[in-house]
Amino acid sequence: MTLTFPYRFAIALFGEDGTELGTIAVKRDWEPAAEWTRLRFQRRGELALDANGSASVLPLWEELLGEPYCCGYRVQITQPGGQAVASDFPITDFRDFANATASAFVEQKRLREGEVYTYMVVAHPTAPEAPDAGGLQVTNASPRIPAGDASLDSFLVRATPHGAPDVLDIPVFVSSQVLEEAAAQTRACQGTETGGVLIGSLWRDRTAGEIFAEVKAQIPAEHAAGTKVRLTFTPTTWTAAEAALRLRGRGEIYLGYWHSHPVREWCKTRTCTLEAQKVCRFAKDFFSADDEAVMRAAFPRAYCVAIVANDTAFTDLTFSMFGNHQGMIRPRGFYILEEQRNVA
Repeated sequence: MTLTFPYRFAIALFGEDGTELGTIAVKRDWEPAAEWTRLRFQRRGELALDANGSASVLPLWEELLGEPYCCGYRVQITQPGGQAVASDFPITDFRDFANATASAFVEQKRLREGEVYTYMVVAHPTAPEAPDAGGLQVTNASPRIPAGDASLDSFLVRATPHGAPDVLDIPVFVSSQVLEEAAAQTRACQGTETGGVLIGSLWRDRTAGEIFAEVKAQIPAEHAAGTKVRLTFTPTTWTAAEAALRLRGRGEIYLGYWHSHPVREWCKTRTCTLEAQKVCRFAKDFFSADDEAVMRAAFPRAYCVAIVANDTAFTDLTFSMFGNHQGMIRPRGFYILEEQRNVA
């Protein structure tokens, strides 16, 4: 899929008195929003599973102020001989970049420390670099979704919801054996991050008009470098995982990864009380910038997920799942398949 940028986006920052402090070009990864849009319409049957058309990132103009001020942006996918499809995204998607810009302005003395600021997103047509260039283009060679046929209901009757599954998210079913293995590996490496690669299958229910994922197994991350705050997958890790996948010979694909968060070790370092640990933001549904980087680099498809094993001092091991939700990596619910299937 070719990702085209007919417009360039920028953040305009304003101080407490409304004075414009400066405008900075937006630097962000647009691929997750494009992947989300693609999968969204593949799930609805409005895009083929091998859809690889052209996607454009377009501004949504602010209703009162009009051009060049934006209230969000749109990812629009065109397909040969078919109708264009599109997803709209809110202006809040630019919040992290606005905060980073504000921090830079504080260092530059253009904004006072602690000063309240506001921001607006503006967009201007991209000047073509050559005749008929049509603006910046990025090629995303996402392969066809390898989905077999299966009944969603046949999975739901054997599954227990974990968290709150959202209808906007692709349903994900995880074998209880995967979680049991992750828990055992986490306890064996207590105090140090560990993890593995999630593998399984994608399924399509033609009757329900849905695509869903089944995580059948996990491949322990051999030769990975773990510390108490980070897990690094080495080239040897990926080589070993690929070899294990081929050895299984079941036509499975990568569906994401899992890793542990030794929260009890983090809290011990900070000398946190047990009561403080119970309300700590690291204890549940925490996904660091490093974690997101792994997702974006190694598992960029919108159906990929990450599972975090939370090892805390105040409760038994818990699990959190993260995935692409409307172009942003967010906590999400999933389903646990209680009965064992496809024993490795």
